[in-house]
Amino acid sequence: MLFLIFVLAFGSVSLGAWQILRPREQVVARRIGATMDAPTARERSLQGGVGRRMVVPSVARAGSLLARLLPAHWVRQVDHMLVMANEPWSLSGFLTAWAVSAATGILLLAYVITAAGGITGPQLFMFAVLVIPLSLLLPYAVLRRRVKARQKALIRALPNGLDLLVTCVEAGVGVDSAFAMVTEKSDGPLAETFALYLRQVGLGRPRREALSYVAERSGVPDLLSLAAAVTQAEELGTTLGDVLRIQASELRLARRQRAQTAAQRIPVLMTIPLATCFLPAMAAVVIVPSIINLVNFVGQIGAK
Repeated sequence: MLFLIFVLAFGSVSLGAWQILRPREQVVARRIGATMDAPTARERSLQGGVGRRMVVPSVARAGSLLARLLPAHWVRQVDHMLVMANEPWSLSGFLTAWAVSAATGILLLAYVITAAGGITGPQLFMFAVLVIPLSLLLPYAVLRRRVKARQKALIRALPNGLDLLVTCVEAGVGVDSAFAMVTEKSDGPLAETFALYLRQVGLGRPRREALSYVAERSGVPDLLSLAAAVTQAEELGTTLGDVLRIQASELRLARRQRAQTAAQRIPVLMTIPLATCFLPAMAAVVIVPSIINLVNFVGQIGAK
């Protein structure tokens, strides 16, 4: 019963924090690319209701304070994971949600200690082992899962996107126009990554620097190799269409190899349900009757 109360309280607090802290998509700014006309942080903080105008600055201040108190290496790692996840939350918002989650687990443990009088020491230890790691690691696990899902979607969509890009370039379309066409015809993380690349180019960054920037933000090795190949092609004067075609074929080959590797792991993974479900039943059917017969035989010898 106490664990159910903890799950409900923790879930309600997490959902409330996510609803308050999640960024609102600006559809008009995204479509027209009005980067210079986007509202400032102060203007965004003044938008919305009274509760939002009061909560968001408080969360930002609490997150900044936590960022100074926590280890710098861990804060940088979390910030990098937020970037790879396309910044679903701000750093201050994530740190505040993490602190709220940890505080919820600690308060629940304190409530159990004070309210449950008949609880024993081992029971309290097991409850603490279950609650404290869950409250501390749940926000980090959610963020890590989001990063993995985004990288997996990028890896799956990148070969087809490069094929379309090669087709556009070979048809005489400019490189940036080809990226814009791929962005328009695709969706998901690949479209977001290419749209970010186009915004960086529109702001005046060189093409190879913009591609390296979006590749580092994604953390996908295939996109990093593409950025390195484009950089080398521009330095050596190689045709960009040939480089993209070679990269597309290599990515398709890598995707086929990953599929073969996953298929080869299936027999190994099948041993887990076999050992858990099949072998005990086999032992009960084969070994137990033999043990019973052996005991009966030994008992008959002893009776004689």
